[in-house]
Order: sequence, then structure tokens, then C-alpha cells
Amino acid sequence: MPAKLTLTRREAHRLRLHAQLLGVQRGAEVADTVRSAGAIQAQDRLGEQLGIGVRSTGLSAADVDHARLAERTVVRNWLMRGTLHLVPSEDLRWMLELLGEAMDAKALKRRADLGISDDDHARVLAFLREELAANGPMTRAEIGDAFRSAGLPSDGQATPHLLRTTSLLGVSCFGPERDGDATHTLIDDWIPRSDAPPDPGAELARRYFTAYGPATQSDFRWWSGLPAAETRRCLQAALEDLTEVDVDGQAMWMSQDALDRLSDVLEGPHGVLRVLGPFDPYIVGYAKRDLDVPDHLLKRVNAGGGMLRPCVLIDGRLVATWDRRRRAHGLSVRVTCFEELSDDARSQLEAEFDEIGRFLETEISWSLTLDPAAGRAG
Repeated sequence: MPAKLTLTRREAHRLRLHAQLLGVQRGAEVADTVRSAGAIQAQDRLGEQLGIGVRSTGLSAADVDHARLAERTVVRNWLMRGTLHLVPSEDLRWMLELLGEAMDAKALKRRADLGISDDDHARVLAFLREELAANGPMTRAEIGDAFRSAGLPSDGQATPHLLRTTSLLGVSCFGPERDGDATHTLIDDWIPRSDAPPDPGAELARRYFTAYGPATQSDFRWWSGLPAAETRRCLQAALEDLTEVDVDGQAMWMSQDALDRLSDVLEGPHGVLRVLGPFDPYIVGYAKRDLDVPDHLLKRVNAGGGMLRPCVLIDGRLVATWDRRRRAHGLSVRVTCFEELSDDARSQLEAEFDEIGRFLETEISWSLTLDPAAGRAG
């Protein structure tokens, strides 16, 4: 048996960036970019758009919306970890078959706290199917009114919780927008049926380790939200398409294709700066955020209330976060650095924001400030 390939942590970072289309290779179409990234986090609109924008060439935010709302090649729904993602439409049903019940079951305590009984939970699936079949796409407010009229829980967070349930259990998904409001529609009315892979669990593992590798089984478990035993089974079923590597003494897996391109990636340009949006998959997709900074600076990514700030990376290492404010003529961005940036890094930062401005079709003015904790030991 050949010796296991050994990598350093920083080499793993560079390979992860390439796997996530954050290196030289970029996507050209919305659905292909989403598929290559494994999935795109979609609980934040800017994050959803930039998750595709920073991984592609020549696309715009309008192209992302067109793919989701007109072409319907990608779809927004609750999936991994029970959170909102954008995935290729052809993958939604098999992903829900694999993930839906397990993710919905994790919300039992929350459901009880909201006063939603088991009977309510069972009734809402059939009820919403009938309502959407009769009325077509409906806004959350309209669905809440329908729940109330039917004697189902609707106050506070009950309606969004029940919509999450119907989405995870294969009834509904996000549909068209109406006057700026999102609507929910029947999955069967929104996207055509397509063949499922022979083993959905193995396919999900292949997608993950191709898009995030080198990564651990624990990383895959975190990203998917599946139980440990199921993630072990999925990984074992996908092993013939993966290769095991040693990263600073830890076993990780990545795709065979990534192994074939390893020299090109590791011998490629160094010092590459990338600007990522909020909730970017590169930040969210691992059990432990390994961004090569002290813990007191890593905490700057967590903005509170479950929010994850946009970030700036150099070769996968966290060097800054950024915040934006909308102005009359575009966006005003403040970049908070954890170290002094070189002239080359500043030049790359300017090019990144120029490209993001083009993608969003808006003007971006930006400024730099140094984090007060920069240079302080953890």
C-alpha cells in the first residue's frame, strides 16, 4: 500500500480554496458553480449572491436571480443542518429524502416551545399542499393567515417554523418573488422531477469532500447535520472516489481529481487575497474554523445573533472582516484588518471590491482600519 500523502495545515488551506473555486479555477454558470461548491448558504441575500459571485467569472447578481426565479436551475430551501441553502434543482428531491426527516426531527424541542402539537405537525403537511395546489405560490403572511383560519398555530415564529417543516419534508420550497416578497410553492409545481443517484449518501459525501477537501469525517458530519453513524456509512460508500491524506497528523479526505492537480495548486501563486461575503461556505463548512488566527481574532467573525461577518483571506488565512452600509450611490465598506496589509495585498483588495461592485452592479467605496486587538496575543 502506498504511503499516505502528508500535508501541512497551510497546504490544506490552499487546496481547500481551490476546491471551493476560490483559487484560479472559477465557475461559468450559476448551477455548475453551486454544484461545484457543494451548496451555497442562503439565509442572507448578499451571502447567497456573493457565494456564487466570488466563485465565478463574468456572472452578475442578476444572473443568480434569473437562474433561481426564471430558469429554475437552482432552488432555495432548508437542507443541510436544517438551514437555508441554494442547490441545483435536480438535486433537491434526493437531498431532502436523505436529510429532511433527520433535520426536522432536531427541532422537536423548539416545536414544543412554540406550542405546535404532533397533530398540528401532521395536519400542516396535507393542509399546505392543498392550499398551494389551489392558490399557487403564497407569501409567508398569506400562509400564516391560512394557518390561522384553519386553526393551526400561526403566531410569532410558528408560521416560519411550520414552513421549514413542510420544506424539509418535501412539500414546499421557495418560489417566485411578488412585489419584493418571497413566496413558497409546491416543489412539484416549481421544478421537474429528475433521477436520484443510486446511493444519495455516497453522492453527498463525494460532493462534500470534492468541494471542501481535505476535510475530516467530523467536518462532513457538521456540514450535513447527519448523525455520526450515517456520516460514517456515507463516507465508506464514497471511498473509492476519494483519497486519504494526513494533515499535521489528522486523517482527512479529498477527491482523487484534487490529488491529480495537487502540484499545480501548491506550486501556483502565493499571497492570493480573496474577499468573501457573509455566511460564506468556506467559513461555515467545517466543524472547526481553521483560519490560522488567534481565537480572540477568530471571534470577530461572529457578529452576534447567529450572524457571520464577511471576511478577507490571504491563502486561506483570515486577515480581516468587513462591514457595509448602503449609501445613496452604492455601498460604503469598512475593512477591519488584523495585520498591516502589504501594497500588493491592498492592490488585490481594490481589485476584489471592483469585481464585487461589477457583480452587484453598484459602486463600492472602501476604507481600512486596524483592529485594536491586532498583534495582541490570545
